[in-house]
Amino acid sequence: MTTYATQQLSSAQVPAEFLKQSVLRQRFLAARERACVHAGTIARWIGGPRFQDAFGILMYHRVISHLPESCPPTWNVSPERFRKQLSGLLNRGLQPRSLSHVLNRARRGETIERNVFVVTFDDGYENNFTHALPILRELHIPATIFLATAYLGRSEPFPFDDWPLKGSEQVPPESWRALSESQCDALLDSGLIEFGSHTHTHEDFRGRPGALVENLHQSAEFLRMRFGIESPTLSLPYGGERQGFSGPDFSAIAETAGLTCCLSTEQRLATRRETPFTWGRFIAEQCDSSATLMTKLSGWPETIRAIWQRLKQT
Repeated sequence: MTTYATQQLSSAQVPAEFLKQSVLRQRFLAARERACVHAGTIARWIGGPRFQDAFGILMYHRVISHLPESCPPTWNVSPERFRKQLSGLLNRGLQPRSLSHVLNRARRGETIERNVFVVTFDDGYENNFTHALPILRELHIPATIFLATAYLGRSEPFPFDDWPLKGSEQVPPESWRALSESQCDALLDSGLIEFGSHTHTHEDFRGRPGALVENLHQSAEFLRMRFGIESPTLSLPYGGERQGFSGPDFSAIAETAGLTCCLSTEQRLATRRETPFTWGRFIAEQCDSSATLMTKLSGWPETIRAIWQRLKQT
């Protein structure tokens, strides 16, 4: 049997379009997203939630403080902002639930309350243990961490990490290092954390269905043997449908492989009428307040995005 500690890992690089996207293009997309959220906030104030039979899943990665003299961490929310975001959602009447809770209710065809939200993390950074867990424990909020299982306990940065300072002595190792297995044990022992699969090596699987099947089997076997997790949940690496990182083919492979869901990074609400192999998630960013997250979870920004796309096509 292959041992994961000694297995030769394939090269998992950030897809070229993520690296080559111009700064101007990034700024345009960020500005457009902010405009959608601002317009959605007005719509929420006027009309309330866009959909009644739906709930939202939030997606985080790093939770680490930014050293002012260094390059800001990518995909990061500071611990202070993280606490304010989640406590603000609680103060606004939203109710946190685990991913397994909403999956079980959806499987039974039961109603999922409109004020429910789910917290998830991708990759499995050490700071999920050192900084996120204490805040989750303080606020009594459950969460799922999707692990890129090949890298647990390794001292090198994730090969797909796009932060220029990963591995640098200028920043603390917890800002880029993967969780250790003992930290994973402590996370499970907290009673708040569930683990899912983020595939084994977090590669670009577009056009490589056979490689995805094998990678999912490796990840699922690791989670079963090390943590006793049967039929794990899944979030797809990169995850955007329009870029080809998610969609029906990926969902079918995940379902056939015995996983219980297949989450993308498409920023849309989930409903129990849809299969959990098509559910999306909302990216929580440093610039987000609890108010902007509330707006994202209302469903209005995705409606405004859809209108924008239709106008572009006319």
